[in-house]
Amino acid sequence: MVSVARSFVKSLALCVLFVLSFAVSPVLAAGDAEKAELVTELAVRDSVMALRDSACTVEKKALRSDLELERAKCENWEQSYNTLKKNNETCAKALSVAIQASQEQAEKQEAKEKADKEKDKSDVVMQSASMAASFGLGMLIMWLILD
Repeated sequence: MVSVARSFVKSLALCVLFVLSFAVSPVLAAGDAEKAELVTELAVRDSVMALRDSACTVEKKALRSDLELERAKCENWEQSYNTLKKNNETCAKALSVAIQASQEQAEKQEAKEKADKEKDKSDVVMQSASMAASFGLGMLIMWLILD
């Protein structure tokens, strides 16, 4: 875009010089040659300055456009970061709750297994004691009967 503006301004400057050189030369006399040269120099300077002004304007617009684009990217990245941060915190909380629930369930399972083992043990002891008592009572009754 800058090169198009530069070429346009260059073409415009050359056209102005060309027109001035043909329009001024037949009318001017020898004393006016100095004035014509000054006018030509002024036209060249004005065209060069116009070219520089247009190039600066185009560059200024391009830089503003780039700046706005970078600002929009920054805002987008900041919003994405905040969203990711919020999601990470939510996931961390959910993971913490899940780990805690899993640990509590494991502790309950251990307590249940321990209680079951103790119950089985006490059942075996009770059965053994009951059998020994029955055997002892049966022996006592046999001794009383046979005696």
